[in-house]
Amino acid sequence: MNEMSKTDKEKLSFERKDATKGYIVLSLIGDLDMWTLPKAKEQVQELIDEKKVKVVLDLERTNYIDSSGLGFFIGTLKKLRDAGGELILINLNAYIYGIFQLIQLQHIIRTYDSLEEASKEF
Repeated sequence: MNEMSKTDKEKLSFERKDATKGYIVLSLIGDLDMWTLPKAKEQVQELIDEKKVKVVLDLERTNYIDSSGLGFFIGTLKKLRDAGGELILINLNAYIYGIFQLIQLQHIIRTYDSLEEASKEF
């Protein structure tokens, strides 16, 4: 049973699509935690390697984040800005937005309720 739980927890998948003005939307589906962090970092690095550094992370289907997931957002913001890009987060559920408010992360990383709202900033 424990092995099954660990396997389930390790699941994180991604969907990627182009948005306007050079932005890429990357949907994180599942849990963003210490087990799935390497996959998420790999996805971001692939985007940077492809010179796609304007990234919108869609968290609509992100169920859970831990402290390593929060660190991922800050590290990704720095990497993208260092490469001349930007990071925007959309569709944060109440749980994730509550964490962002608690540590004031919404003042560092721009967040929007939808892609349509975020696209006004592109």
